[in-house]
Amino acid sequence: MGFPLAKSLIKNGETVTVYDLNIDAAKKLEKDGATVAGNIPELCKSSDLIFTMLPGPPQVKAVALGENGIIANMKADAIYIDMSTVDVDTVDMLREEFTNKGIAFGDAPVGRLAMHADRGESLFMLGIDEKHYSRVEPILLKMGTTIYHCGKAGDGTRTKLINNMMVLCYCQINSEALVLAKALGLDLKNTFDVLTNTTASNGQLKQKWPQKVLKGDLTPGFDIALGYKDISLASNAGAASRIALPLCDITKNIFRMALAAENSGKDTSCITDFWAETNGVDKPRL
Repeated sequence: MGFPLAKSLIKNGETVTVYDLNIDAAKKLEKDGATVAGNIPELCKSSDLIFTMLPGPPQVKAVALGENGIIANMKADAIYIDMSTVDVDTVDMLREEFTNKGIAFGDAPVGRLAMHADRGESLFMLGIDEKHYSRVEPILLKMGTTIYHCGKAGDGTRTKLINNMMVLCYCQINSEALVLAKALGLDLKNTFDVLTNTTASNGQLKQKWPQKVLKGDLTPGFDIALGYKDISLASNAGAASRIALPLCDITKNIFRMALAAENSGKDTSCITDFWAETNGVDKPRL
């Protein structure tokens, strides 16, 4: 997701410096006009706004708070925005550490699908002090089309956990419905048209499923391993808050089952194929 966001910034006239352990990705952005930094300190010294998009909490903490990380190398008046999907404890730790050093920090997890990011149509759930909003908003709007200011730093992450919990539960609901339709001998195109034009419709089914599993493409727009990470974060937040989330917890275990069935590296929509195989039903395809 970080690659198309950076590409949109370049396309929209921003001076962009990138750093990534994936050298090939960084080199591709360099061809588009980005400067490639050799390390995190080098990137920090040339940047007024720093964005990170990383797989999860361990990577975010290492990059942000490590010995040669962002917190030790940022310019005094720069702003750091984490766009990763992490747990509540991690984002609160970042807010506290950066605030204690007098550094502006916010979180802006990304909504919508990878295809939207490719088109510069992402949505951002921004958590940041109101006084920094005017500096951050114009840059986010060069990566996407929609910003929701969710509150203080950390509230963007809290909102994203709830959003992704719903998204990932839809994966299971959509899959059960389509596998049952196939088992009942229904014309899948007719069934799909009904489901996407009634109150049963959801963005995953209407926008993502036809582009991914229903045409046999399981290359990861959203890797099921990352989906499992995200729904686990929501489940853990519920447990920490003593809030019962039965459907979330069931879906988390289903994702674990699908991963155990060697689906890592596939798109989250592979849950449909997983249940078709489990039930001995032909895989639904449009």
